[in-house]
Amino acid sequence: MQKIILAYNFAPERLQALRLACMMLKVQLRSVPRSELLQPLGCLAGAAGVEAVQEAYAGEEAAEEMLVLCGFTRPDLDRLLVAIKKGKLKRVALKAMLTPYNMQWSGLKLQQELAQEHAYMHGKKAPKPRHFAAETKAEG
Repeated sequence: MQKIILAYNFAPERLQALRLACMMLKVQLRSVPRSELLQPLGCLAGAAGVEAVQEAYAGEEAAEEMLVLCGFTRPDLDRLLVAIKKGKLKRVALKAMLTPYNMQWSGLKLQQELAQEHAYMHGKKAPKPRHFAAETKAEG
């Protein structure tokens, strides 16, 4: 799979800063419009065997920025995180790697899971995310 970043909910100025970081790292960037929030992550990333859904998202605009990193190795991830931290972006709270486990998830589902995980990890009285247990069982 080619390296691509799916970017959700970025304001134009921050999207431009992300675009610059991607150009420096030679990584393709795809800004995902709100209408495609129900599309499977794997479909948006160009993964074989993941079909698009016909329904367009018409719900509320999400506030949190989210990045989905597709086809990244650990060194690629490290370079991206350094570029974000040293560049104009400084930070993006919600980030995930595309995995076989989440490939069929919609951007909306991933965003909900990551927001819950982020709150849990930062002690904001959120319940432990369900996928923590599923990933632990799958790895074990």
